[in-house]
Amino acid sequence: MKVTLFGTPLRDEVLGAAYWVGYADYAFAIDKLFPLIQSLTIQRNLQNPSFYSRLRNDLKIGCVIPPITIAFIIEGDLSVVDERYINEKISDGFVLDGIQRLNAIQRAFNEIDGPDRETFLGRTLHLNIIVAPSMDRLLYRMITLNNGQKPMSPRHQIDILSETIFDFETLSLKNQSHKSRQVSSNKLHIQRSDIVKGYIAFLASTPAIDNKLIIEEKMDDLIAERIIDSNISVDKFEFIEVLGWVADRCVDVDVNKWFVSGNNFIGFCAAARKNFEQLRAESTESLACAIERFESVFLHFDKKKIKVGDYRRKMVYEYFGEIGKFSVLPDSDVVIELSQR
Repeated sequence: MKVTLFGTPLRDEVLGAAYWVGYADYAFAIDKLFPLIQSLTIQRNLQNPSFYSRLRNDLKIGCVIPPITIAFIIEGDLSVVDERYINEKISDGFVLDGIQRLNAIQRAFNEIDGPDRETFLGRTLHLNIIVAPSMDRLLYRMITLNNGQKPMSPRHQIDILSETIFDFETLSLKNQSHKSRQVSSNKLHIQRSDIVKGYIAFLASTPAIDNKLIIEEKMDDLIAERIIDSNISVDKFEFIEVLGWVADRCVDVDVNKWFVSGNNFIGFCAAARKNFEQLRAESTESLACAIERFESVFLHFDKKKIKVGDYRRKMVYEYFGEIGKFSVLPDSDVVIELSQR
């Protein structure tokens, strides 16, 4: 079987996305959709099989479960998307909601013997399909839908989508995975984990994304609230544009080395969400001068009285978030103002 869509799509006016409703059968779910959750290199851990034993038993009898939500990111004209497109490109989609239900369907099928297997495979699975124009906007919707629920934290959702959608191998920004870094570290390559953290900081518009003094669960709630309140759907730029801009400026070795520091990169990504329209006008040379000046200012802070990494991240955010203001102030005024934040 294939995916069948009902009528024309709804339009999400906030995201500029197309929203389809349709259905497939369990055979399609097992053959085409279940592999999507296995293809993620970072994914939400599946629950212990016993946790969903009741659902598996109900599925065997013939219960109806809530729709599975499948998402696609398509830049450009969304009108090219139709039933044929979705069926041909299904391997490019990913499961936005329903990982545990798909796992339960697959396991339930494996526990059935005889002619009941054919009956099971022919049962209907309802689908919601979201086709969004950008990753940033889809993440905004994902978190507004899931905030307040337990299944998956916003941080983990972003981890999954970042690993799924960012093609790190072809990204213009030089980067290195944790695994390859263990074998041979390249001092001019940014860690991929820092890129993901930078993305979280960008979406939440804050560098404070992993405060050790706050319980992790509460920290996730705070991040979700910041992302929801940030109104990202009205932004005129995307995070991928920030990455491309940073990559272009990293032709300067000193600038490159500065961004390799995770705290600098994360703080700058948060600042870019606040002030990218002004930052993007900075040339490589002017950015290098701004970085040099920031480092000169940062030397004034007593490292014995601060947590250097956290404070650096925050100061990068404050300084580059208001680069126009600080660029015309004398160093002494910059030091005093930053020390009061």
